[in-house]
Amino acid sequence: MKKQYGAILLAGGLSSRMGQDKASLEIGGQTMLERLLLVLRPIVAETVVMRAPGQILPRVAKELQDWIRVGWDSVEKRGPLQGIVDALPLLSSEIDKVFLLTCDLPYLTGEWLQTMRDIMTDEYDLVCTEEDNITNPLLALYRRPVLEPAAKLLAEGKRRPLLLWDGWRMARLSSPEETPWICQDVNTPDEFKKAKTYFQTMKE
Repeated sequence: MKKQYGAILLAGGLSSRMGQDKASLEIGGQTMLERLLLVLRPIVAETVVMRAPGQILPRVAKELQDWIRVGWDSVEKRGPLQGIVDALPLLSSEIDKVFLLTCDLPYLTGEWLQTMRDIMTDEYDLVCTEEDNITNPLLALYRRPVLEPAAKLLAEGKRRPLLLWDGWRMARLSSPEETPWICQDVNTPDEFKKAKTYFQTMKE
């Protein structure tokens, strides 16, 4: 079953609010990218990590390097849809369900991703997370055909990932009440500091 699942990990953003490459930031001795790859590995058969042109891959453990494929946006500064367009050909043809994630999700757990998988029954084409009534297209599980129109949208000058949803059946999944932060990303130095403090406290 696992072999049908893959992931596209978007790790090439400008990180303008953070002021530095978020994928390279470290929590507990691991880069943010590495942490997310470790969460993904038991859940999916393949992961493609997308970077912006010229970006090097942050430090990743050797056993993870051998498991991922790295791609670069063929056109820079066109947002997540460009990453999707360039990542899809790097996934094997048997991958028909794809997690689409950003690299700045330090609280995400394998249990949460498994919950998304469980909800993706035959009646749905995608499962998106929802927080504060905002549905996040970049923390979601898609059937592969839902992502394939990304190139057409870009050709039309459209860059919003939520336009991919048009005509498809979507399930929305809200963060659990007991861990409402599970789907939160980190965009600023303060948010990153809060995440580091959270995990340090968990260790103590």
